[in-house]
Amino acid sequence: MNEGRKMDEALFKKVERYIEKHYVKPRDPSAMRFLGLITPGSMPRSFSHVPSSAGRRPLKNLLDAVLQLAEKSFAERLMLLIKKSGAKAADVYGKAGITKQHFSKIKNHADYQPSKETALAFAIVLHLSLAEAEDLIGRAGFKLSESSKRDLLVRFFIEEKIYDVDIINEQLYARGFSPLTNRRRMKD
Repeated sequence: MNEGRKMDEALFKKVERYIEKHYVKPRDPSAMRFLGLITPGSMPRSFSHVPSSAGRRPLKNLLDAVLQLAEKSFAERLMLLIKKSGAKAADVYGKAGITKQHFSKIKNHADYQPSKETALAFAIVLHLSLAEAEDLIGRAGFKLSESSKRDLLVRFFIEEKIYDVDIINEQLYARGFSPLTNRRRMKD
């Protein structure tokens, strides 16, 4: 048996133990309704309580002030992280398995919302810590969930500082999950 195969099996088992330790089953919504945590009437059905247009001016001013406090978008934060890393943008998006066209779309549209997989691929290629990775994917509207074995697998690699998209994709594929990227394994 070759050395690479033994290492892959050892890594597979290590990832399995990590997932077993950290996995939290999703809550059953019907149980939450039974416990009274969610009720059919808990969400408003209309916005009749919203003041008429005469009273909306202060609300608009407040909303404008809140929006000015908004943090950098995913694209803005990504560009800052690439600059801080000292790497060339082409190297970063290439290692992440992102096409030049897709990267250009992200770069040129501050409000662009990538997929969770794209955001995670960038976090991995940039060697971000778990907190930094969660911040970056959070700016795209996502989070790593303890009730997702796929997310736990990715979190394992970030915590272990194994920043190789190809290895992560292989481990995802071995468990029946879709890869972070659809590219073929890079040649060394």
